[in-house]
Amino acid sequence: MLIESVIKSGSSIIRLLDGTIASESEARMEKEWQGGRLQAKVINTSNKPLKIQEAVLFAGELPLKPETPFYGEGFMMLCQYEGTLASPQLIGAYGTDWDFFRLPKTKYNENLWTVYNLIQLSPQQQDHVLMAFTSCNRFVGEFRFKDSYMEIVMDTEGMTLEPGQSWELESFLITRGSNPHQLYDHLVESIQENHPRMEYHEIPSGWCSYYCLRPMTAQGLYENARGIAERIPELKRIQIDGGYEAHNGDWLIPRPSLGADMKTICDGIRAEGVEAAGYISPFIISTESNLFKEHPDWLVHDEQGNPINEIGRKREWYMLDGTHPEAQNYLRHISRVMHDEWGIRYFKLDFLAYGCLPGGVRYDSNATRVEAFRLGIKAIVDEVGSDSFVLGCNAPFWPILGLIHGNRVTNDIFRDWKHVSDNARELFYRNWQHDTLWFNDPDVIVLESLDLSSRKNGEIVVKKSTLTEPEFEFHKAFIAASGGMILSGDLLYQLPDKNIQVLQKLIADTGKAARFDDTTFTVGRIQHEDRQMLCLFNWDDEEKELNVPLEGTHRVTDYWSDEDLGEYSGELQVRMDSHGGRVLVCTPV
Repeated sequence: MLIESVIKSGSSIIRLLDGTIASESEARMEKEWQGGRLQAKVINTSNKPLKIQEAVLFAGELPLKPETPFYGEGFMMLCQYEGTLASPQLIGAYGTDWDFFRLPKTKYNENLWTVYNLIQLSPQQQDHVLMAFTSCNRFVGEFRFKDSYMEIVMDTEGMTLEPGQSWELESFLITRGSNPHQLYDHLVESIQENHPRMEYHEIPSGWCSYYCLRPMTAQGLYENARGIAERIPELKRIQIDGGYEAHNGDWLIPRPSLGADMKTICDGIRAEGVEAAGYISPFIISTESNLFKEHPDWLVHDEQGNPINEIGRKREWYMLDGTHPEAQNYLRHISRVMHDEWGIRYFKLDFLAYGCLPGGVRYDSNATRVEAFRLGIKAIVDEVGSDSFVLGCNAPFWPILGLIHGNRVTNDIFRDWKHVSDNARELFYRNWQHDTLWFNDPDVIVLESLDLSSRKNGEIVVKKSTLTEPEFEFHKAFIAASGGMILSGDLLYQLPDKNIQVLQKLIADTGKAARFDDTTFTVGRIQHEDRQMLCLFNWDDEEKELNVPLEGTHRVTDYWSDEDLGEYSGELQVRMDSHGGRVLVCTPV
């Protein structure tokens, strides 16, 4: 029996906050299928309010072996999942969603693995099956499984449904086929019907302070602005990353050691002929901030009215309440000052998951965490989005649909093999999102060895660069394969000419993301009108030779050096260094 037939005919369950199952006389779920699309609603058929913990669209055994490979999205940017239904694995360095953000476990999910909003199943010698929620206006979708058992769940957060009232649940899609790229194309169309993409006229490029300017100073920003103006004007902008502010939450108060106020710094950057780009983390609030001391009522709090930070690894951070009118006004005010007075037309919004975490009490007790998050983001976007680029970072992926122009899709980069290889794997699973849901940001490209120092627990910690030459080539190739934003993370006034040329090539050719032959992510292809770019990767610790299929005869050149490598027909043999990457251009003969 086909998977979609099992799911369409499966039973539904409405679970209440008290741990019981709603009876037919209390609540029911109505489901309307149109092909592979489902629209469902929950109706309170009783004469009393019901606190509904979750609505289960399907629960049961699937006609799949436990060894079936899968890919699943995380709730937040930092988590993704792969492996098999019997042996799931984490992609990412920060632990699972429930480890990192301590998302609460209940008796319903404590013994099941959970992925969020999207799962791809790839049974051997059968079509791929893609299941996903195609909207996220109010509720978070979950896929829970163990071996062949699966539940498809809407987390309704124990919200109260009044007698006779109903909730529209998020839209759902199941589709199958032999070509996974076509399945994701179908998914994109369905998502855009519910969350039209925010359009922007270019894929922005720039330079980011975080990976090379420690500590950040006004003078260092000016020097790199001159580096852009004199050496690579194509980068266009200086992204002033986190660290300029006095404390998290006090975004309009500069850190004293910065050397100037932010308006002066932005004016100084523009005086060099370069755009100043801004940064805020709208939902994280430090106990040292004026906002925390003066307006604790703007934060998510406990039943006694005290601000809480029970969820999340950063225990010194509290969470701004996106439903509070004064908190929304504060976000509008920050955005307006940055836009009108500082002249910012590019806004990076970081640590966004903290605006969408469960638990605590919000000003609007009828709002879900998704609604609270979207209200907070909209306060910023409605203020500046008409003429400014808005970039999300560390975001809850589905709740942010339709609210941003660009989105970070990988962890932070550092100059070591683990970060480079891990980020590439994170990116390639999400290449389908580029230029469809938003512009993908694969984080910055680093081309030079540079040791970075930071202060931790009062001590200076030095993180050394350990990347080899082949690993730098791998990193260059995965940025090319992203097709996304190009942000430099090196000191521009020190960068050798050869690496200035690398940046120029990437900026000129950015736009299309590679589609990979399979999930080994060894061979990625970017199809242009007159040529095909091959992005090749050796993840192994040993050298190896790749045999890359070609359709017809092609003249092959090296992308970076333009070296002519000869003509190849039907197959291309490429020797790959350990941890190496290549980008080749194949022009039909």
